[in-house]
Amino acid sequence: MNVVMGSADGLVSERLIGVYDAWRRTAAGRLAPKREEITPALLKSALPWIWMIDVVDGGKDYRFRIAGDRIIQFMGRRYAGHMLSEFSGQPFFDHMLSILKACTEQKRPLASGPGRSKMPGREFQELEVVALPLSEDGETVTTIFGAMEIRLVPPAAKLPKGQH
Repeated sequence: MNVVMGSADGLVSERLIGVYDAWRRTAAGRLAPKREEITPALLKSALPWIWMIDVVDGGKDYRFRIAGDRIIQFMGRRYAGHMLSEFSGQPFFDHMLSILKACTEQKRPLASGPGRSKMPGREFQELEVVALPLSEDGETVTTIFGAMEIRLVPPAAKLPKGQH
């Protein structure tokens, strides 16, 4: 995705807006909710599209924790327990790292997309992502929780005859 990260307030996907609103209600004015406050009941309609990644050593690396069924289908496998650094140099994972690092450092929700996927074999899909900080101590980002909207890339607009 060659899309600049921005505020989660600019989300397009209704599903991601719902996840962001649930996070905001749960944070209740704090930096971020604690991990145990993000429950399946809070997100039941979005569970297949959610993910959670642990921040390791203040953002020196990230560990995949959980992913919903739609995320696993998109990714082609389960990544739970793996470190993000294991996939360094791959455009999809490098972009993921930039989102996670920015969320960790800025300590605020971020959004990316919608934009074309950089996952090999999934270039025909468009992604929109929201990354939401979680904090166990109320000061540092210890986990990043988020959701991803996955849809087919919209067909190109037809140009009038003679324009290509």
